[in-house]
Amino acid sequence: MTAPLRIGIVGCGKMARAMAARWLAQGICRHDDLRACTATSAGAATVRDQLGIACGTDAADATAGADVVLLALKPQQLPAALPMLAALARPHQTWLSLLAGTPAHVLEHVLPEGVSVVRCMPNTPARVGHGVLALCPGVKAQASAVEVARRLLLPLGRVIDVAEPQMDAFTAIAGCGPAYVLLFLEALATSAVTVGFAAADAQAVALQIVLGTAELVRHDGREPALLRAEVTSKGGVTQAAIAVLQAHGWSDALVHAVQAGVARSVEMSQPK
Repeated sequence: MTAPLRIGIVGCGKMARAMAARWLAQGICRHDDLRACTATSAGAATVRDQLGIACGTDAADATAGADVVLLALKPQQLPAALPMLAALARPHQTWLSLLAGTPAHVLEHVLPEGVSVVRCMPNTPARVGHGVLALCPGVKAQASAVEVARRLLLPLGRVIDVAEPQMDAFTAIAGCGPAYVLLFLEALATSAVTVGFAAADAQAVALQIVLGTAELVRHDGREPALLRAEVTSKGGVTQAAIAVLQAHGWSDALVHAVQAGVARSVEMSQPK
């Protein structure tokens, strides 16, 4: 049986709390082995109430004795925090970074020799164990640290090994992807209301369409385009509706959206 990990969380927002809750539920760590810190006393109280773990506002308390440090600050907070974090880090630790737009070498440059930095990009469905998560080791990360990181991510969903140059694209596709789907879900429910559905029914129907279609693709195994062709009869209702979407540049708009997301992620990763 693998020994529970001692984990310190620096910055314990919604995603970090969700990850911690999954780890506790899976027995990856025990409550006594999990510590966190937040920027405010009110935030720390929320963490204590939700997770039942020690949490304050001092990063030294959170990281002392940790095997793994989950770095979940807001990216804009990192520059001011780096000197303090470098002083707290210990050579044997694995630092799992959730910071968008922050290449691993930014941390490797200031953390002590022997610290393994592994980037992770989860998306919001990871909160319920159905995420897709990028695993991106820094150049100095030890193989054992990468496996520890993988062990922490697997309870959250599907883990994809991603090279550093691919992280901006992964962010724009997988990180932002739930927002694209949610926007579609909103639009589909709104459309249902315009043709006579009650709002509650419209939401329920739209949600089941998304869930059911995703399951169909997963179980069938064929390309989505082939499955779409099966339901798009020539001269039928679906074809008429799809034609309108295509006329309004449905696919092109999504491509441009993803490209804008990649550009913004690249911009965020540039030195300030």
